[in-house]
Amino acid sequence: SSLDAMNSSHLAAPFADGHIAASLAGAVPDAYAPSDAVGCVIAVAINIASSALTVCGFLLQKKANESPSRWTIGDIVISTKWILGFSVGIVLPIPAQVLAYSLAPMSLLTPLSGVSVALNMVFAPRFLGERLQRWPDVPACISILVGTLLTTLAGPRHDKQFSFGDLMSLLGRAAFIWALLALLLTVFGCIHYMRRRRTQLEHSAQARPDNPNIVEVILPALVAALCGCLTNISLKASGELMKGGAEFSNCAVWLLSAGVSALVQLNYVNRGLRLYLQTVFFPVYSALLVLTNTFYGLIFYNEYEDLLSEAGRCILFSIGIGFIVLGIFMFRMRRSDGDGAEAMNQQLTAELADTGMCSRPGW
Repeated sequence: SSLDAMNSSHLAAPFADGHIAASLAGAVPDAYAPSDAVGCVIAVAINIASSALTVCGFLLQKKANESPSRWTIGDIVISTKWILGFSVGIVLPIPAQVLAYSLAPMSLLTPLSGVSVALNMVFAPRFLGERLQRWPDVPACISILVGTLLTTLAGPRHDKQFSFGDLMSLLGRAAFIWALLALLLTVFGCIHYMRRRRTQLEHSAQARPDNPNIVEVILPALVAALCGCLTNISLKASGELMKGGAEFSNCAVWLLSAGVSALVQLNYVNRGLRLYLQTVFFPVYSALLVLTNTFYGLIFYNEYEDLLSEAGRCILFSIGIGFIVLGIFMFRMRRSDGDGAEAMNQQLTAELADTGMCSRPGW
């Protein structure tokens, strides 16, 4: 399913590799897709390996953000380590995902879409020295994983082919235009707030490294996720056109759109990694990417009517959203690392008060 492919891989990659892979995998003839158990086992192994690459890519980009560099683009630190992380976490998983989707049915790989969240919980403390707090980190990640599974299972079920004209018609529908307007207003509002309070947000992140203000963590994660869903819709549209043998000029329109939103997405992913623990930021960003991909995918492809017409799927989808939101806000229960963090917090609060930039502590 074109939408299933879009929704099933949203956690397999921080950028859009899973979505490119799903689109390209759809072009693989069924005659070459083995249905035996061996092929399924191989596909599962490849999917897990791809998720591991994604998390490793995040680790390298996190390390790059902690090191000084002469070259920066926004919040992106251009260095050898960052380029390596980009290659490992985004470029390399593409052929792996293509192969996985050609070897096994989507229904088998869907439950594995949240593996990267679990792997991050293991890798980030080990390789970044971040302190994993069994409560609430483990329950929060489990809640996000359950929510991811439920929302994915309740997602679209129909396989449709779209021409360039069909896609442009979908783009011009009133429902999507209003949804897109809401998305852009949210993105610009969050960016404006982060720019206006940049110093305050950075001081807050430094003062509360172990239990950051979850609302402040959500800001860059939400911007990245919203731009990510636009990236994925555009890439999915490009994949559909390529499979249908459309002219390159038609594909280029959607690829250009994907490139613009992808740059903003990548920038704010790196901003989140720079300011916050990957143990916290990665699952929050991943969960929001699930919600935005599913929500805007349903609206763009006009699948929300089918969802609303089936009470069971609608209830399942709502419960999934509830689990994801619960998982995100459980990170608010993280404990600070001793009295040192509190002392630093008080000091920074006093400094910000002198500049007139201080808000209510703990907001």
